[in-house]
Amino acid sequence: MDQIKIGKFIGEQRKVHNLTQSELSEKLGITDRAISKWERGICLPDAGLMLDLCKILEISVNELLTGEKISMENNTEIMEKNLIEMAALNERTNKMLLHTEYVLIALMVFLVVAGALVSSYLVNENWLRAVILGISLLLVFVLAPFCWRIETKTGYYQCGKCGHKYVPTYKASVWSPHMGLTKYMKCPECGKKSWQKKVLK
Repeated sequence: MDQIKIGKFIGEQRKVHNLTQSELSEKLGITDRAISKWERGICLPDAGLMLDLCKILEISVNELLTGEKISMENNTEIMEKNLIEMAALNERTNKMLLHTEYVLIALMVFLVVAGALVSSYLVNENWLRAVILGISLLLVFVLAPFCWRIETKTGYYQCGKCGHKYVPTYKASVWSPHMGLTKYMKCPECGKKSWQKKVLK
């Protein structure tokens, strides 16, 4: 998917409908900075906004993702290509988010180890040791929810019993036993517990 081409197309269609970036953003309930980013090809519209955007600009989602008007003869072929590209983009995004989670986990481990070493060997005052350890643990507690959020919402899990694919609740993800990217959870479909592996595709 060519983000620059899509961005130019959004800008062209906005102007065809005599809308400013500010007016379009108001109709979508977002900031005009988001519209500007789309039109400059920095990012794509969120999936939740695409239908509303297409309705306002009087284009199809297929045309939006292609960045041009499409004739009916090529519609199905281009739609299939766009779906494959969207799936690939989603998979790349999920992998990037998981890498971010690993970096955050490494940072948390570093903060705890560094706090423990500094307070043990470089500081003599007990109150200062407590402050250093407290700050390092506080930072860990601030970063941990981000890791759990990424872990829960990236990709999906597949039940080992019935094969049902789903995104678990935040609570279920946090409190379930896990080994790497595999969790022991209850399937919302069949109600049975099993080891379920995260799937990104």
